[in-house]
Amino acid sequence: MKATEQPLEQVQFDIAEIVEKELIRIEFQPILSLKLKKAVGVEALCRGINPADRTVISPIALFTEAKKHKMVLALDRLCRKKAMIEFSKIPDHDNLVLFLNFDASVLDNVIDEDKSWTKIYADEAGLKYQNIAVEILESKIENNSKLEAITEKFSSLGMFVVLDDFGALHSNLNRLVISKPDIIKIDRSLIHNVSQSYYQQSIIKSIIDLGKKIGSLTLAEGVESKEDVMKCHELGADLFQGFFFARPKSISDFQEFSCKTLMDNISFEIKDYMALSLEQKRFQHASFESILNRMLDEVVNSQPSEFQQISWDFIKTHKDIECVYFLNDDGVQFGDTICGFDIPDNEHSLFHPSKTGTDHSLKEYFYFINSLNLLSYYTDPYISLATGMLCRTMAKRFDCGDKNFILCIDFIDSRACNLL
Repeated sequence: MKATEQPLEQVQFDIAEIVEKELIRIEFQPILSLKLKKAVGVEALCRGINPADRTVISPIALFTEAKKHKMVLALDRLCRKKAMIEFSKIPDHDNLVLFLNFDASVLDNVIDEDKSWTKIYADEAGLKYQNIAVEILESKIENNSKLEAITEKFSSLGMFVVLDDFGALHSNLNRLVISKPDIIKIDRSLIHNVSQSYYQQSIIKSIIDLGKKIGSLTLAEGVESKEDVMKCHELGADLFQGFFFARPKSISDFQEFSCKTLMDNISFEIKDYMALSLEQKRFQHASFESILNRMLDEVVNSQPSEFQQISWDFIKTHKDIECVYFLNDDGVQFGDTICGFDIPDNEHSLFHPSKTGTDHSLKEYFYFINSLNLLSYYTDPYISLATGMLCRTMAKRFDCGDKNFILCIDFIDSRACNLL
């Protein structure tokens, strides 16, 4: 009879009997590398089998019942044991990494045990320690010294340490320093619909960049759409896991974990997507540069006293421009900022256009132009202190008479703003 999973509120079963008779079914979900176009690992997911009617019990219902009867440790050990036994049956499993997700309450007691059951079960299943990755939900371990001891224990055995659900709830950056993870799993709440959210993209990009700096791979967990896969790949994610590629299955339900055809297809689409994205960025840059150069043509043939009026006339016909302002050789603003739309006059507001005499010498665009003797500079998107909008600044040095100036134009980054 084919087992079906029941809703949590309808499940009735004897957890003691399940543990005693080892009525646990293990399913695996592949973890993929698009760069290598292959599965590099599998995460083990446990399901209970109800001894009364052979229906499948979800892991949530299983561990909820185990907690009521103080059997979480016994259940968790059983799941680990069964996962390693099933993993050892996978053809060519030596080339895969088994991801094991521990219950948080079990991890709290890991370093107090006389034995390392994970090591014992690995030995019994004939697995190499370097083929095992231990997933740790750091938010559930409040004590930093405990977290450090746990991660050190598994690392010393040669197992991978994975920081699970990073970016969810109250994940702390200092936990990365403490745990020194080999892999950072980015929480599915950040991954879901990331292609439609600039904020999510920015957070994920920060996590990925941080991972690269500290030597950790990043895994996009819970990818369910092609668009999210392509965006995560563009942001630099190393590994992928989710329903888009494969749902969890038992070994008997499929022959291989490679998802090769699907990866081949999306690889072609990613190449087209990246080419289109690059072309759009080039077009935007060229468009902004053309606008700046047209204004520069008017400015260089004028007097500094005319800069303000030229800016007013020019900005009225260019909706992409947020603000225009000029800096002298010292990075000090010459004349007030000219904005393309009305800004509420509120002296207590955090966002307001800068006035003449404002020192911009620490701004990115001035620093690079001045220090590296560049002619122009184009920034990444950032929040404008003039309006609070997302913008990009294009700055260019020019001569007017016997004086040097820098023309700065803040362009509204409409591609990013549309995702806010």
